Formats: sequence, C-alpha cells, structure tokens
Amino acid sequence: MGQQPSPQTKRARTALPPGLRPLLDTLRVEDPDTPVQEDILGLDLLHRHLADYAPQTRRAYLADWKRWASWCRAQDRTPLPAEPADIALYLASAHDDHGTEPATLQRWTTTIATAHTANGHPDPTNAPPVPGLLRWLRATKPQPRRRTSRWLTDLELTRVLAHTREESWPELVINRRDRLIMLLARATGDGPDEILGLRTGQLTLDEERVVLTRPDQEPQVLANPLPAADWSTCLPCSLAMWRQVTDLADDSRTALRSALEAPDRLTPRGHSHTLESAPDSQAWLLRRVRRGGTVTADRMAPKALRGLLHTHATGAGVDTTGLTAFALRPHP
Repeated sequence: MGQQPSPQTKRARTALPPGLRPLLDTLRVEDPDTPVQEDILGLDLLHRHLADYAPQTRRAYLADWKRWASWCRAQDRTPLPAEPADIALYLASAHDDHGTEPATLQRWTTTIATAHTANGHPDPTNAPPVPGLLRWLRATKPQPRRRTSRWLTDLELTRVLAHTREESWPELVINRRDRLIMLLARATGDGPDEILGLRTGQLTLDEERVVLTRPDQEPQVLANPLPAADWSTCLPCSLAMWRQVTDLADDSRTALRSALEAPDRLTPRGHSHTLESAPDSQAWLLRRVRRGGTVTADRMAPKALRGLLHTHATGAGVDTTGLTAFALRPHP
C-alpha cells in the first residue's frame, strides 16, 4: 500500500471549486529528469519584457515560467494563453503534493501574469478561482508563535532593583535611569513606547508622591509599586535621583561628573524626595547614556528596555526565561 497523504498536505483542494477537486487526482506526476524544452511558448517576449529587471529577479521569473510551461506540457494543457482553472490546479497541486509556501505560489502567479502581459494576452490570474485560492492559502498559512512574556514577581523585581544600587561612577548614571524605568513600568502598566516617550516635565512630586501628567488627561498619582523599604524600591526617590543626573548633565557634563564622581560622595541613605522644576520640561526624561556616563539628549529605543531588564536580572541571579519588556507590568 502506498503512503496516504496527510490531511495537512491535502488542504488546498478544499479551496477549489467542487468541479476542479477531482482533477487533482488525475494530474500526472512530473518527471524531474525530463529535459527542458528549448522552444518554450512566450519565453522570448517575456525575456524582452524583463530586460530592465535586476538580473536575479529576471532569472527567477524565467525559471518560474519554464516550470509552468513544463507542467502544462506534462498535463497536456496550454501555458499561453492559460485557463484560470489550470493555474488553480497548478498552484493547489504544488501546495498539496510538495508543500510549496504561499509566498512562492504568489510569485509563480505573478510570473504567469507578467508573461501573459508581455505576450499581449489578458491576465488570467485575476479570474476565479485563482484569487480565491491565493487568499485561502495566505489565510491558512501557520503564523509564527508570538513570544509571550511571563510576569516578574514582586520578589524578583526587588532583587533586580537591588542590582542597581551600585553608586560608583559611571555605573550610577545607568543604574539610576534603569531603576526609574523599571519602577515606572510597574507603576503605570505601560509598555516600552509609552514609558520611554515621557518628557521631563510630565513627572512631578506632590507631597512625596509621583504625579504623571499626560496630554488631555487629568494628572495621575502613581502609587509606589513595591514596599518602599529604602531608596532602591522607592519611586519618588528614583525620580529625584535620576533628575539629579539629568539636571546636572543639562547644566554641563563637567558638573555632572565632578558632582557624582567625587570620592568622598556617600551612597544615599534613607529617602530623598527633593525635586526642583525641570530646566527643560520638553526634554526626554529617559535618555541614552554613552560609555563613561555621558547623558545624551536622545530618547532611548524601545528595544533597550528588554535589554536592560535582562542585564540586571542576570546580575541579580533571576531567571530571564520569558522576560520581555512587558514582564514589568503589574500582575493582572
């Protein structure tokens, strides 16, 4: 007994009109050793039509047309002008018997249409059942699995934030920024684009509470997302400490380094909730930092959020499996 085709390989026949489905079983098996026909109908004019195409594209079109002409010869069908039903059988059999991808089938269809145009014939690929078959093939193509993010627990997030406590130069610059990013993501539930799109003037302190102001919305008081045991898990502290960096950086790079690199500067103790008015309220709040601690005026790229989370999680010994930028969102 021959091997029975699996349901997966026979799905395309269901997209054909009922009258064409039985014809799939009558198609002859193509012999791969059959010599290529020298005089292929329509090939010369197609070659001239493709003269201005890129060499690689031209070779692909000509090979596709030869394949179609060879199939038609094996099935006693006419390649030019072609019948729409024959094109549908050609595509369906390639999909069912050989697992040809929808993108390749679409390219073959485009080649057939181009060859007909080049030879002065109407495009047969716009007539039923070809368009319906192509739509069906695209709709049923398996989609890649989307990467889902696991939730970072409060305990894990506390450990990750502890990895940002290093206050020596220049690590403290990146650590202060990253800590604020992670706490803001947890407090707001926003994704990377929203968090990294914040302007400096949108976050203020009101009686030791962080207030977020968005365009055309009422100000929102952000609750601290974790128990604020000290400054490493405290949202107001993180905002104040990062704003100290950006305010000094906006004043001058020398001022930033001399103030924060001083050997006698102590690691913060207790909470620090002092926040002056922003020198430039429209500047990006969360900015790119170069090696050496230089704070730029540029906004961070959204993909950087996942990278910094993985860096600190790895340093803290937290499993990074399934951690995307959305792992920082509060538990639903």
